[in-house]
Amino acid sequence: MDRTILVGVDGSTGSEEALRWAFREARLRRRPVTALLAWGTDGLPRELHRRAGRADHAELEASAVAALDQAIERADANGVEVYPMLVEAAPAVALEENAPGAEMIVVGSHGHGPITRVLAGSVAQTVVNHVQVPVVVVRGRTAQRPGGQRPNGQRPNGQRPNGQGPDGERPDSQRRPVVVGVDGSGNSVGALRWAAQAAALRRAPLRVVFALGRTDPLYPELMISGQVDLLRRAQAMLDETVGKGLASAAEVAVDTVVAPDAPSVALLHEAELAQLLVVGRRGHGGFADLLLGSVSHQCLLHAACPVAVVHDEA
Repeated sequence: MDRTILVGVDGSTGSEEALRWAFREARLRRRPVTALLAWGTDGLPRELHRRAGRADHAELEASAVAALDQAIERADANGVEVYPMLVEAAPAVALEENAPGAEMIVVGSHGHGPITRVLAGSVAQTVVNHVQVPVVVVRGRTAQRPGGQRPNGQRPNGQRPNGQGPDGERPDSQRRPVVVGVDGSGNSVGALRWAAQAAALRRAPLRVVFALGRTDPLYPELMISGQVDLLRRAQAMLDETVGKGLASAAEVAVDTVVAPDAPSVALLHEAELAQLLVVGRRGHGGFADLLLGSVSHQCLLHAACPVAVVHDEA
């Protein structure tokens, strides 16, 4: 069997959006999809509670099967081979145990069950920290900001977002870039390679972002005098990373950005008109402690597109 795209499902709107995204990705990659619903008497999705009430174990299991089948039907596989999987276990455990051999794991960013409560809970963090495959957290349509605007309506440099028209219209989805954050580490090189493949599959441009991190120096004149050298070294590191990451990658249009902002600010800004944001699981410099710090949290919470967290090259 081909490597599968593993999706966490709980019957919520968020998880069904993740399932739809996984089906689209499966068509691009020509992969099957495994739709996994994890359940147990200690953590049933509310939908199953409503269906089964005080039912016995067999009726609860039947309700879980029905919920999974209906989620798959609503998401419309449309030619994708789908393997329904019902697991009586904690969601993170179920996803981890079925991760080996998967192309990636996909979960929704919002939901009413434990499998999709990835921002307030520990499922996504646990899965990302323990599996060796990329994890994609899908942001729903309701998370998109009209016109791709920032919360304050401005870009750091005062320009319109890449590809945005004078009236703030969003470009065609195929032209929206895949954005990836790099910091020169080997792990970010792995994320860059994964992002380049994703961009090639979508026939989309690839936007590579290196964030300097905004600081408030005690002596501004020293910052000004050293700014040229700082930018030169940052661009050199970015070019070196791109050279390593894309040496054997499929042909794709590449745009590089050295941003003066903190990593989370820079990535959220660039992701406004992106169709996918990619970050490495570990890094150093601006992206240090990606999952334990604020960068991944901010990206998962505020990005206007799906976020892929890619494991290191090993």
